[in-house]
Parts: sequence; structure tokens; C-alpha cells
Amino acid sequence: MSNLEVQSLQRAFDILEVIGNNIAPVSLKYITDETGLPKSTVYRLLNNLEKRDYARCDSNGNYRLGLQLLMMSQRAEQNFDIKNLARKYLHLLNDLTKETIHLGILVKNRVLYVDTVESPHALRLVAKLGTTNSVHCTALGKALLIRHDNAKIRAILEAEGMERRTEYTLCTCDDYLREIALVRECGYALDDCECELDGRCIGAPIYDNVGDVVAAISISGLVSRFSREYVEQEVAVKLLESTKAISRSLGYSGI
Repeated sequence: MSNLEVQSLQRAFDILEVIGNNIAPVSLKYITDETGLPKSTVYRLLNNLEKRDYARCDSNGNYRLGLQLLMMSQRAEQNFDIKNLARKYLHLLNDLTKETIHLGILVKNRVLYVDTVESPHALRLVAKLGTTNSVHCTALGKALLIRHDNAKIRAILEAEGMERRTEYTLCTCDDYLREIALVRECGYALDDCECELDGRCIGAPIYDNVGDVVAAISISGLVSRFSREYVEQEVAVKLLESTKAISRSLGYSGI
């Protein structure tokens, strides 16, 4: 990135901070005076911010924050709330299973890991916080897509690709959609050696007050000690109890 591009970005941030730090809409002159930038520069940057809905100009020619920023702030606040609400359940599930527990959200059609409680075992499966993973081969990904319609899921898979991670990875849209049908039926998802050959994982969605999936929790363990029978007969029940409790805390009543 050139110095000019960095400078333009910093100036755009300065403008947004001036607008955001005022309760009432502010004039072009006020923004120019506060930032110390030339009027033509402020006007050009404001036009770009308006196009992306980061700023809005009202009928009086005054500026306020746009809906894009407001929606982003609401999502950030919601994700913070979810992380706080989920934390004790991550520890409860970790205590119960002695396996790694992940909290994930869907960002740009990929799973983003936002919280983790690691297994106490020396050999364990762990995803680094802030990293992302594919939706097609992870239990978190399947759980996060449970409310998406098939056409949307197919579009995501076609855009992102379906890399073969192991011999068990689902690599066609049709196979994945058949798997999603089972996920919708039982309420949880499995990654049965699809991402890591020696790893098995179960994930379940968290819903908000309008029934949208806003996050998911997964439990990941080595196949040598995390058998499918144990996962389906014992772990699934405890995981669903946790995700349902968090969903109720977020105002979801469809349980």
C-alpha cells in the first residue's frame, strides 16, 4: 500500500471520528475545521464514505454515521455478548469431555474461531483464535449453515471450493446438502475425520431472538478417544443443552 493510500485511509478515519463523536449531524465546514483538512479532500472522502453507507448526508447537508457502521457496531456488540454468555458453557463442556471446545461465527462464508477452551490432554485438536476454516469440512461450518437454504449453501460452496482434506471430506455440493438435511433433522453436525484424519468433531448452532444462527459451539477430539458412539449418545445431549441455554439467553423461543 502506498503512502498516499495510507494517508487517505487515515483521513477517512478522522472524518468518521468527528461525525461519530457528535450526537447531532455535523456540517461539512465543521468536519473541515475539526480535521484541518482541505474542504475538497473532505468532500471527496465523504462522497466515498456515502457510497459505502459509512456516512449519510441529510436534507440540510449535514452528516451522520451511515447504517453500515451502525450495523457493524451492533454485530460486534452481539458477538461480544455471545462470547461472554458462552464462556461458562465452554468450560462446562470441557470439564465434561476433556476435549477442546470452540466457539465460532460465520464471517465471509468461513468459520472464524472467536473463543477456545483447550483439552488438558497432551495430544489435542486446537484451532488458533482469530483464524478461519472452511464450512464444508467442519462441524462448526455445518452448524452455522443449518438455517441457510440449499441454494445459498450451494452458492457458498461453489464460491469457496470444497478442498479434499482427507479421504472422508465431502467434496460435492450434493453430498454436502444431503449431510445438511441430517444436521437439520438432529440439530447438530459432525465432522467425522473430514478435516483431520485423526479428528472427530461435533457442533451445534446458537440462535438469536429472531431465530438466526449467530454462532456455534463445537467439541473436537482425537478419534482414538472420541468415538462416534460416545459423541452421538452422550456428548450430543450435553452440547445441545448448552447451545439451547445460550440461545434462550439471547431471546430465542423456538426451543
